[in-house]
Amino acid sequence: MTRGPKIKNEVRRLIISEAIHESKNMPRRALAVRLQDLIEKMGEISPSEDTLARMISAARNHPLSELDQPWSIGACTRYNIPPESIPVLINIQQFRTHNSTLKEYDLTVREALWFVRLHPIVEPLMKERYPDDPDTELVLLSVIVNQYVQQERVSELMNEQYPNTSDLDSTYFVNKSFSVEDLFDGFWSTLTEKQEQQVADMLEQGRLFIIREFEKAYGRPPTDEEVELINGYVNSAKSGAASLRAWLREHPDMRDVHEQGVKVYTAWAKETSKNIKGVETNER
Repeated sequence: MTRGPKIKNEVRRLIISEAIHESKNMPRRALAVRLQDLIEKMGEISPSEDTLARMISAARNHPLSELDQPWSIGACTRYNIPPESIPVLINIQQFRTHNSTLKEYDLTVREALWFVRLHPIVEPLMKERYPDDPDTELVLLSVIVNQYVQQERVSELMNEQYPNTSDLDSTYFVNKSFSVEDLFDGFWSTLTEKQEQQVADMLEQGRLFIIREFEKAYGRPPTDEEVELINGYVNSAKSGAASLRAWLREHPDMRDVHEQGVKVYTAWAKETSKNIKGVETNER
C-alpha cells in the first residue's frame, strides 16, 4: 500500500496539541475535519481523516506520566524540588483549594517543577511591572506555567528529548513582554472550547466591574465614549486572543485601559471565585 507524504513536525505538533489541549472534548472525527482545515491553512498537505482520527486517539489514550500525579511535600525529595520552593507551592495549593472553580484540580508534580523553575525569573519581572500586587503575580505565573506544562506534554508525545520553549522564552523573558494581549494570548491557548465559553461568560458578567475599576483608577466615571471603548474591549476579548489583539492594534489610545486589564481581570475573578482554569490533564 502506498504511504502518504511524511507528516512534518509542526503538523504533528498541531495535531497533538489540539487533541489533548485546545479541542480536548471535541469528538475525534469532528476534530479531524477541523484539523484538515487548519493544516491546509498552514500551506501543508493534510493527512486523511482516518489518519488524523488515529493520531487523535493515540494522543488522547497515551498513559499519563508519573509527573501528572498530584504533588505533595513528600514528592520533593524524589523530584529534587528544593525546600525553599515549598512555600510557593503551598500558596498555589491554597489558591486552588479556596477557589470554587479550581478546588477539583490537584497541583501536579509537573506543574510544581515548572513553578519552581519559573518563579525565580517571573517574580522580579512581575514586581517591576505590577508592584505590590502579589495576587496578580500568582495568577499570571499560573498562566505562564500552564503554557510550559502543555508544551512539555506535547513534546513528550512527540518523543522529543526536551521541549523547545524558545517562543515562550522569547515572549516572556527575553522581550520581557507581560502585556495584556500576550498574557491573554497565552491564557486563551490553554483553554478547551467549553472553558473558552466560560471565560466569555465571565467577561460579559464583568463589564460593570471593569467600569467600577476604571473609576477607581482614574477618580472619575468613564465618558460615554470611554464606555463604548470598554465595551469594544470586552467584546473583542470574548471572541478570543486573536480578536483582542486585532482590536488593540486598532485602538492604541486604549493603552492605559488595557495595560490595567490584567489587574482588573484578577480582582474581578477573585471576587467571583472563577479566577483561571486548572490544568486540563487533571480533569476527571
